[in-house]
Parts: sequence; C-alpha cells; structure tokens
Amino acid sequence: MFSARRKPSPSNNRVKSWPRGRSLGFPLKIHADEFDNLGGAALAAELGAASADHLVVTSDADIEALGKSDTVAVSLPCTPFGLAEKHYTPAKKLLAADAILALATDCNPGTSWNESMQFAIALACRYMGLTPAQAIAAATINAAHAIRRSDVIGSLEAGKQADLLILSVNSYRQIGYRYGTNLVRQVIKKGQVYSVDVGYYRTA
Repeated sequence: MFSARRKPSPSNNRVKSWPRGRSLGFPLKIHADEFDNLGGAALAAELGAASADHLVVTSDADIEALGKSDTVAVSLPCTPFGLAEKHYTPAKKLLAADAILALATDCNPGTSWNESMQFAIALACRYMGLTPAQAIAAATINAAHAIRRSDVIGSLEAGKQADLLILSVNSYRQIGYRYGTNLVRQVIKKGQVYSVDVGYYRTA
C-alpha cells in the first residue's frame, strides 16, 4: 500500500488495496511519510501491518501509534541520501516510543541504486543518530520482523536458519565506519559456506 503525496489517500487505499491483498495471503506493508505526513504510519499500526516503510516526515502522533503496535518502522536512509534530501527517519524518537526499528536499502533504479547494507548502516549512524549496535540490530533481527520471518532468520539462535556473514573487521563498530569497502569475506546460507572475492583478497 502506498501512502505519500500525489497518491490516493490512506482511507481510499485501505478500502481498495488491503482486503484484496489479505485475501491473497500477503502481509500488509505500507509506504508512508516519505515526503508528506498523511497518517500512513498510524494507519499501518491500526491495521496491524507488518511494516510501515520510509517514515521520513512521520508525526509524533504516528510515532506514538507505532510504538504501541507490532508494526515495524522500516527506515530507508539510502533514499533521502540518493535524492539529496536533508531529512531522515526520526530514529531516536521511534526508539524512545518503543517502536521496532528496522533498516533496509530500498534498492531501486529510481531513487536508491544502492545494494550495500553497510552503507545503509553507515547512514543510520551518521544521519539518524543510531549507535553501531542499534543499527546492526535494525538491519538484522528487526528487519526479519519486518518480513515476518524472525522465527527463522535475523539472529543466531538454536533452531533458526544458519544465515550469517563473516566480515573482515576487528570490531562490529567498523561496519558503519568503513562504508566504502565490501567487508564480506564469507556468506553462510542455511549452513552452506560461500567464499567471496572482493578484489583485494581471495578466500578458499
């Protein structure tokens, strides 16, 4: 569901889009508050959406509604960066309201042609005021919540799928600090190890 300027109102979207998507088994995800605040985040919370995405100009009232819900607030900091916008998701307000904050790239050829989650984490630390630990949690377990798969992915726990990255860093704090280099040395997906060649070293 799309709720932003020059698009149908949230009330119209609710009537026309949500029942059909629900009947097909899709969880509701709302694109909200990227340019104008139209109440899309509060609507997402009211409808029990899996997530509300973008949330650049979200009001205090909408932030409060998200904080009282299980709807994940997904920040996409690469998009305002790509558009040379000055404002980013009010992450600290969302966390203070007990909202679940996630991070993603919004990778698309129109506004955010960026495939790097490292860069998304770097932007979140610099422009949204997150600590490295908060940004990593937002990019992993909370992102899994946003697609309703936190029971199997998003963290290293017994019984979950063994998905993880081996990074060429001495500390997790470097993930957002070294934003211009691919730090991934190995990818482990469902326990299967895949080596990565990033040009300046090779792994077996």
